[in-house]
Order: sequence, then C-alpha cells, then structure tokens
Amino acid sequence: MDLANLIIQLFIVPERALQLDEAQWVPVIRILRHQQLLARYAEQLRVNQLFEQLPDYAKHHMLNTEVLANKQCHQVLFEADELVRLFAPLNVEPVFLKGAAYSLGYRLSVGKGRTYSDIDILVPKEAIIAVEQRLSLHGYFSEPMSDYDQRYYRRWTHEIPPVRHHSRGTVLDIHHNLVPPVSGRAPEMHFFDSHLQVSAEGHKMLSLAGLTLHSLIHLLFNEDFKNAFRDLTDLHLLFSQCTEQDWQQLVQLAQQTGFEFELFLASRYCETLLHSPIPKSFRQQLDKVRPNKLRMRLLDAMFLRVLCPRHPVIDRWPHKMADWLVWLRGHWLKMPLPILIWHLLAKSSKGLLVALLGKSYFEPERR
Repeated sequence: MDLANLIIQLFIVPERALQLDEAQWVPVIRILRHQQLLARYAEQLRVNQLFEQLPDYAKHHMLNTEVLANKQCHQVLFEADELVRLFAPLNVEPVFLKGAAYSLGYRLSVGKGRTYSDIDILVPKEAIIAVEQRLSLHGYFSEPMSDYDQRYYRRWTHEIPPVRHHSRGTVLDIHHNLVPPVSGRAPEMHFFDSHLQVSAEGHKMLSLAGLTLHSLIHLLFNEDFKNAFRDLTDLHLLFSQCTEQDWQQLVQLAQQTGFEFELFLASRYCETLLHSPIPKSFRQQLDKVRPNKLRMRLLDAMFLRVLCPRHPVIDRWPHKMADWLVWLRGHWLKMPLPILIWHLLAKSSKGLLVALLGKSYFEPERR
C-alpha cells in the first residue's frame, strides 16, 4: 500500500495505526505534518482509545502538535472577543468562518485538532472600509504587496488584503462574500441570514449547513489545493454530524446560492475517498447536476489526485499535471477570460522581472 492510501486508511480505520512500527511512522508523520493533520489524527486516535498504544516516536510528534492546536483554540477565543469589542462601535458583528468557526463551535467534532494559519471573518461589504480603518487604529496592518496586488484584491475579489497584528502576529482574512464577485458566481449573502447562529460565548458563525457549504466552496471553487486533504477531512467530519434536517438545509442553500454542482463533487469525493456517510436520498437529489461521462472522468482524474494526501516525496508527474489542471480550472471559475488573461500576463511578467532583477529590487527601500 502506498503512503497516500495508508494515510487515508488511518483516517477511515484508526485501528490500522497499531499495525505500524516506528520506522513506518516516520514518513507518515512527515506527510501528516505537511498536511496540517497531525493533531486531527491524534484526536481520532484518542477518541478510539488507541493513542497510548502507539510507538513513542509517533506519540512524541503528535503530543507536540496537540499543544499547538490547543493553544490556537484558546487564542481564537481571545481574538474573537477582541474583534467583537473592536467592531462594536461600528455596529458590526463579525461572522467567523472556516477554522476559527470550527474552534468556536464547541459541539463540532471538526474543530478538535484543527490547526490553521489565520482567522477568517465575514462583514457586510458596506462596512469594509470602516472595519479596515478601525483595525489599523488597533495595530492591524496589511503585509507589503505590489500596487497591482492591492488593486486586484479590492477590485476583483471577495476580500481585502490580509492584515496582521503588529505584536501578536494574528492574521485576519476579512471577507464580504464567499467567492469573488468578478466570477459572476458570488451568492446573495441574504440567503445566509437564516443560517446564522451564536456560539455559547456569543460569537456569530454559520449553521452546520452554512459552514459545510462554505467549506466545500472554499475547497472546490479554488485554484490552490495545498491543504486539500485536510479540507476534505473537514467536510467528512461536517457531513458526519449532519442530521436529516441539516441535509435538507444544505441542499436548499446550495440551490439558492448556485453551488449544487460543488456540493455534488464534495459529496462524491468524500464518499469515494473517506467513505463519508452520504444519504442515498441526498445523492439522488444531486444526480440532476451530474456531468456527462467524459467530463466526469476528467474531473475524477484531477480531483482524486489533488484531494489525496500530498507531499513532495510521494508526488508523481500525474499529481503535478492534476495540480496544473485544477489551477487553470480555479482561475477560469474565478475570472472572465479577458480579466484572467490580463491577470496571468501581469503575474508572469512580474515573475520574469523578479527572476532577472531579484526580489529585493521590488521591495520598498527601508530608511
């Protein structure tokens, strides 16, 4: 069994971990760390009362990453309180998304052992400027970037450039939609109004159906699949907690916002790769958006590779070809052709100049 399939098997059947000796754990640990999944696998093993039976090598590395995951979980509670306090004078209540929401939703299994590099929030589009100004007054500043990238973010995307706190290092991604408006697919955000809920600590987040839909949009309406297997396990855990009512709400929300096809793909690949419990009635509802056989084969050839555990030591040329195809597909979904051509020309010319003149040539002079 190759390493990618072994890691998938360890997620589906945690008892398989007891069959690995210390030497076999070495590449597994390396790949899980690369995929930001060590803490999640540790949680799976603890839930199944297998953790203490692992070799010391595996336990040592998993314990270390559990410390980081627990620290992040406590940190996000602090940061969420701070953001709510900061935005209160603006009458803006941030909605926490993705990893931060998973941690704040204490009843969600997807939040246990989940690590992430930034905090994603959603605010009304009309409040973006006021929110950005308020954050800058309290120590949040955007990372240095070119004028082109600044314009790209603000004109074409669904978010502003990320900001980082000057002392704590906390990175915020501030969204006003879930996908770039320039794509023509940006949903009307009022459809999510009935899917807002408040955590036990008073933080706004999406309902299980809303979180699930955003998670699969983020995964499949994208060009970057660096952490795709981690995100696929997110979806598996979200799907696993859905009740019949949640499934109905999820389908309805996908229909209202135009993401039925992405929901079809997410359920297909979660079921295929991770044996996720997808109800038969749910699959039948989505069969109407199933593509023709040729397109389905092409999508499978891409996604069954990019959604698997990845690491440079196990990637082969078919994986790299799949990476290029989904990168192209992601850009195609996000931008009309004229804008896409202009964007690719701008980025490739900048890359060429960096190669010729060096990165320092484009950095602002420090005084």
